[in-house]
Amino acid sequence: MNTDPYIESDDEIEGEPLLIGLTGGIGSGKSTVASIFEEAGFPVINADIEARLIMENSNTVKEAIINRFGVSVFAENGQLNASVLSQIVFASNDLTNLNDLNAIVHPIVLETMFAKAEQLAEEHDVIIIDIALLYELDLADGFDYVIGVLTAPELRYERLMRDRGMTKNQISARMKAQIGDDSLKEKSDFIIENNGTKEDLEKASQYLVEILPYLPNTSAE
Repeated sequence: MNTDPYIESDDEIEGEPLLIGLTGGIGSGKSTVASIFEEAGFPVINADIEARLIMENSNTVKEAIINRFGVSVFAENGQLNASVLSQIVFASNDLTNLNDLNAIVHPIVLETMFAKAEQLAEEHDVIIIDIALLYELDLADGFDYVIGVLTAPELRYERLMRDRGMTKNQISARMKAQIGDDSLKEKSDFIIENNGTKEDLEKASQYLVEILPYLPNTSAE
């Protein structure tokens, strides 16, 4: 089934649906790119949203998080206190806390996302998974193609301080936990550079909107 309004279904490559990974560091504009793809008709699964739902609704995961990080990471109504958890996870210079959190949450998050992708594949030719830690979790082989969103560090600092009210130390701690720009550029199949306006980003993303349905499935025999 063709979900792209710009491409005739007869022109698409036959075969299994494509699973596309979308990744990029904090403040890169990855979420904006994801929304552009979604508006173009591609279903997008967001890892952060899935993780939050699981942390708030899985008793097993919630109990493990509380045992490791304390009761303060959840409000009385059961909702995740994300700011408190982030402060604890990124409080030290090492990545022990973050690795422990990922070990608790990510196995079930990944299982949930790929199960959703399998369901979406019944009706869609291209499924996109928006996940910041794609390379850090060694997931690249699970995708047909990976799109990386790359933005100059100084712009990322500027945007995060302006839009999210984050401090330089908070931003640096999160950047430290993510793949470097050079590695992202080397590993990704496609790179979208986001160093200009939103209109520039939309134009850069449009190229991929138009070609994704043409790409061959890398697992095809």
